[in-house]
Amino acid sequence: MIKDILVDSKPDQTRVAILEDGELAEIYMDSPEQLKLFGNIYRGKVERVLPGMQCAFVDIGLDKNAFLYAGDICTAASLDQEEPNRSEHGAVEKIERLISPGQEITVQVIKEAIETKGPRVTTQISLPGRNMVLTPFSPGIGVSRKIQDSDERDRLKSIAEKLCPKGMGIIVRTAAQGMDACELEEDILFLRNLWKKITAREAKGPVPRCIYHEPGLVQRLVRDLLNTGVRRFVLNDRNEYENLLELLDDILPDMKMKVEYYSGEFDLFEFYHVESAIQKALARKVWLKCGGYLIFDKTEALTVIDVNTGKFTGRDSQEETILMTNLEAAEVIARQIRLRDISGIILIDFIDMQENSHKEQVLSSLKEAVKQDGTKTVVLGMTRLGLVEMTRKKVRNNLQQTLTMPCPACGGTGRKIR
Repeated sequence: MIKDILVDSKPDQTRVAILEDGELAEIYMDSPEQLKLFGNIYRGKVERVLPGMQCAFVDIGLDKNAFLYAGDICTAASLDQEEPNRSEHGAVEKIERLISPGQEITVQVIKEAIETKGPRVTTQISLPGRNMVLTPFSPGIGVSRKIQDSDERDRLKSIAEKLCPKGMGIIVRTAAQGMDACELEEDILFLRNLWKKITAREAKGPVPRCIYHEPGLVQRLVRDLLNTGVRRFVLNDRNEYENLLELLDDILPDMKMKVEYYSGEFDLFEFYHVESAIQKALARKVWLKCGGYLIFDKTEALTVIDVNTGKFTGRDSQEETILMTNLEAAEVIARQIRLRDISGIILIDFIDMQENSHKEQVLSSLKEAVKQDGTKTVVLGMTRLGLVEMTRKKVRNNLQQTLTMPCPACGGTGRKIR
């Protein structure tokens, strides 16, 4: 797979498009007006504890208090357990025993504020580096599931065990595959020093306050993506381009050759057909190459995707026509879910198939396609009604919420009274 990253910088907004084999796979946007919270660490104060909901609201200095679930609280007493806040019987400790109103705690944002809800936070801090993730309060060693070679997994796990600070944990990222011990040690040393700075900031200053900001959008992409099979990193802003080259001088000098400055007459996103792809990703109907089409409908509880044969009539039999449409739909659905950033519960109504082997084939194709998604996605299977159930972790607002607003005439229903 050929991967390109395009950075479109404008005074009021920075947009980043990730192309895979020439097709838009993901889109990110950052602007001064839209405060990004994910990954930030705050010193906050517990405002309310709700035993009936097993959660608490924490003031971290924003308009809306952050939401903290009991299972996301890590205390000194729980550090020796495999799972934080688990009793010896495996149940989550009651929140009223863990924290109390007025208590000062350090939390990290794990989910952006969405519509009327405040951000979700955890006390189980994690600090991502290029190749490793340091987990100060979660002891143990983990290796990315995307690294499938057993010998390589064992090698990386062995290195991580030697580098892991006492009482802490390390998760080896996919990018670490093939790296030698010296490179991984540099990553861990950087993260340990970063954690020392964060803990030093905990003790000084007013509460609530932010004690660690995640890097900017471009810097995050360099950290997370540039050394994982990216062919080109194209920017249309001269200052951003030069700043990125300076950054790479310090951390990844071998990657400088992949960075390009775009000075063409046409708009960067127009030239690479990104704008048209964004418009298609906002549409309710998506056409398949075979002539079939998909319908995306969002409700408060879940997203429903309907598959139709449309103009496709096939050549041989009806079953073959249905199978071909469903197989293409499975790949496009996985790509659209990722591009639209759809999350939560997702139901897919594939065209009815009579043969169990065809159902298994379509499910297998869908499971394989979602492996490209960096956000945790789980295909649960097919119900007795023939609907495929799946879930995708929610981290931030989806593309529709970011770029559109409900119609004032119909309230977002798409219909109005006669």
